[in-house]
Amino acid sequence: MVGYFIYLLLKGFSFLINLFPESFALWVGRQMGNAAYYLDWEHRNVALQNLRIAFGREKSEEERRSIAKRNFQQMGMMVIEFFRILGMDTETYKRKVSVEGLEEALKLLEKKKGGLLLIGHFGNWELMGFMAKVIGNPVLAVAKPIKRNERLYRFITEIRDKAGLHLISPENATQKVIHALSENRLVGIMIDQRAKRRRAVWVEFFGRKAPTTPGLAVMAIRSGAPVVPVFMIRNGFQKHRLLVKDPVELVLTGDMEKDVEINMQRFTRVLESVIREYPDQWVWIHRRWERKRDAE
Repeated sequence: MVGYFIYLLLKGFSFLINLFPESFALWVGRQMGNAAYYLDWEHRNVALQNLRIAFGREKSEEERRSIAKRNFQQMGMMVIEFFRILGMDTETYKRKVSVEGLEEALKLLEKKKGGLLLIGHFGNWELMGFMAKVIGNPVLAVAKPIKRNERLYRFITEIRDKAGLHLISPENATQKVIHALSENRLVGIMIDQRAKRRRAVWVEFFGRKAPTTPGLAVMAIRSGAPVVPVFMIRNGFQKHRLLVKDPVELVLTGDMEKDVEINMQRFTRVLESVIREYPDQWVWIHRRWERKRDAE
């Protein structure tokens, strides 16, 4: 019953937010972020703890709090933009998003090995799905389904389908991804969430070891597909910049375990460099590093 109420609430919110002009809707999103920053003390504290780990020696407490507040505002606006995808077409997307580096990246598809997109919870990552319609090639991503609320999951999937993003469930994900790559598809892999200890490789992230899922490195090594970092960067209030960076060259020594660790470290450095440049656009509310009680 609660799940159905949440579904109806978000469905109604989506309908309502699409009636407003975009500028007003985004203003509402920013105020939602402000409210969350002051009322959701638990996630605010997580964000501030993470920012202290990442920038404790580089930025003052006042600077870190400012980053955290802007981060909440960014997430509020992202929610608004996600629910407005249903009313967006390709031309609107092109006016809203400028693209850098896409042409060079598309040349990689001529090798017929597909492409692995190194992505993270950065900027408005949901808008990257629209890239599929711009380039005329479906974009897939590995993501967990919302099992506790099927109606909500179908609604969110409908929005992502409208953007051109198709999801791959985590079960047997490696085989599914390699099959998609064999069809010359593009597959996005998130690398920035804390992995379970028994499945993780440990890489340095802002100078501190973090348990990281090895999936991207494993898939890249097994498939031979290029790994291309892609980030959607908020550029002002209503604009975004899709940044497609040069492929990350793989290190291959013949030792699979070592190669996975080395390459995941290389991928993580790319993500960290972008976060350092735009620190308010990464999701700091996620416990990326282990807490002491987790480690114990």
